[in-house]
Amino acid sequence: MKSKLAILLATYNSQRFLKEQLDSLFSQTTDNWTLYIRDDGSNDSTLEIINNYKSKYSNIVLFEDSKTGLGAMKSFFTLLENVESDYYMFCDHDDVWLPNKVELSLQKLIQTELEHPGKPIIVHTDLKVVDGNLELISPSFWQMSAIKPNVIENENVIQVFNCVTGCTMIFNNSVKKISLPFVEEAPMHDWWIALQTLKNGGIIKNIQVATILYRQHGNNEVGARSVTFNYFVNKIKGIRKTVQGHSEHIKFLKKINGLNAVQYYYYKLYYTILRNL
Repeated sequence: MKSKLAILLATYNSQRFLKEQLDSLFSQTTDNWTLYIRDDGSNDSTLEIINNYKSKYSNIVLFEDSKTGLGAMKSFFTLLENVESDYYMFCDHDDVWLPNKVELSLQKLIQTELEHPGKPIIVHTDLKVVDGNLELISPSFWQMSAIKPNVIENENVIQVFNCVTGCTMIFNNSVKKISLPFVEEAPMHDWWIALQTLKNGGIIKNIQVATILYRQHGNNEVGARSVTFNYFVNKIKGIRKTVQGHSEHIKFLKKINGLNAVQYYYYKLYYTILRNL
């Protein structure tokens, strides 16, 4: 499957929000893209909704395989493995894309390619955080979560903290080539791809604009957190779980020849201080 720009959408029991997301895709200021969808075994009306949109739009491809229950990361990587394109974007099933998201991101990526020919390149953006009814919680996910992408976009810091949110990223085919195959212990698809890009001399650029309504609801696999005093109090209260998470991540870094435990905690402290200045 080949296209100029591939939007990769993973669905699972997505009937509640899927129509709003699809409508936002087909309201983009540019339509030079193909939407590839993989469903992970939905038992609601998700596939009915997808097939209804397929009957209206010619640029939707439903990828069908016999596997179910892969989860978000493996579903996205399955699509990435089976789609050939110049550029790729990931799409979550429950968000809403603002009308200029594709155009703005693609322009920035092409501009960066001209400045750095042949390089693996990722472009990502900020997000507006909203509730299940699209009511605004925060105009900036980065501000809400005390994320400083210009600090994290570093080969060492990004091994400890990720700032590249999958549903905002666009990347070129050079990034795909160095991101596959993926390591199953990777924290998430976006984090793995960002790590591999910087590890292989690639470039990550951010756009200080929100291009997406990032919906927060009870079924989010990954959500937005407000980094306040209570955030750190809860981390301390759940110290056993926190330490276990650190241990698992250090094992992952060891597997990919990344930071050792001492370096991991150094950069964790370094960024924790910076994000609160």
